[in-house]
Amino acid sequence: MALLIGEFEQTVDAKHRLAISSSLREQIDPKEDGKDFILVLGPDRHLWLYPDQYYRRLLATLKRSPLPDRQTRRIDLLFAMARLLKPDAQGRVVLPEKSMQRAVISEKVTLVGVFDHIEIWPGDEWDTHVRDSLPTYGEVLYEVSDRAGGAVNSDAS
Repeated sequence: MALLIGEFEQTVDAKHRLAISSSLREQIDPKEDGKDFILVLGPDRHLWLYPDQYYRRLLATLKRSPLPDRQTRRIDLLFAMARLLKPDAQGRVVLPEKSMQRAVISEKVTLVGVFDHIEIWPGDEWDTHVRDSLPTYGEVLYEVSDRAGGAVNSDAS
């Protein structure tokens, strides 16, 4: 699984092309995670990009039944609105019109590596989020440290 980290300012051009930073692309193993992307609409209405093979493995973990159930009906949009994006030779993908209409997006965006996926934030919204989050950043670090310490301790038992 790729570990995607960093923040990268980019522009969505008039043809809806978005360059995926080479620094992000280098963090993805094409043999293990795939060379294409699956585009999904995140819960905050930002567009998220997952390496395609990794995303397929994630979906394979969902419990499936030949008969429809309420839970499956509730996640139908997850599949319907997802799109396979194939980067061109320069690492650019074309964002579908409908995906852009449904998302919170702007011409100037920040690509943010978030563990296993890339989030596409409007640049000014990302800057505001960082500014507003910095005062509690230290507490987040302590919380992550506590969680990691608990995982390490439970592995040792």
